[in-house]
Amino acid sequence: MTPRHLVLDGVSVVLGESRILDSLSLTVAEREFLGIIGVSGGGKTTLLRTIAGLLPTAAGSVTLGGVPVLGPSPRTAMVFQ
Repeated sequence: MTPRHLVLDGVSVVLGESRILDSLSLTVAEREFLGIIGVSGGGKTTLLRTIAGLLPTAAGSVTLGGVPVLGPSPRTAMVFQ
């Protein structure tokens, strides 16, 4: 069994009055490579900011290495375009 490194479970993110992510679930194993593609305004940056702990979830949970992501951490970094 491959260890789970990043787990999003039913994640929803609301910005203002807009629901940007709705019940998103995703599991990424350690050393697995994942690309995120989509249309402009599709929620890619919101997803990355949520994983980095820069945006709170309205529902669901994010765990990284088995530890809940509740805010920014020195363990993670995000390079903005």
